[in-house]
Amino acid sequence: MKALKQARWLAAAALVLTLPAWAASSGTPYQQERAACTAMSDAGARSNCLRDLGAARQQMQRSGRTPAPSAEQLQENALKRCDVHKTQETHEICERMVRGEGEISGSVSGGGQLRSLETLDPNPVR
Repeated sequence: MKALKQARWLAAAALVLTLPAWAASSGTPYQQERAACTAMSDAGARSNCLRDLGAARQQMQRSGRTPAPSAEQLQENALKRCDVHKTQETHEICERMVRGEGEISGSVSGGGQLRSLETLDPNPVR
């Protein structure tokens, strides 16, 4: 019984130690899109993005083809995710960040990327 527990513990430890290396070495478009989905701050948008991404992946696997999306398609998909923002101001800020403005910290292999863009408020509260 004790040997079985030790074997399970060792197997779990080995899995935990190999997962970060496996995740860091994988940079497929699916994983990049998934990372972009998980980086979304709005829970509803994140859930929709992950659901749509999973459905698209299943459809491609069922059809037996896995075409790599073009850079233009990836950009278009990222811009579509900005549609969740209700105000024009936040929608425009989202699009600016998708196009590369602002700062990016963190990494996909480290658990996610955070994007930030500082803007000036034209109507500050006094």
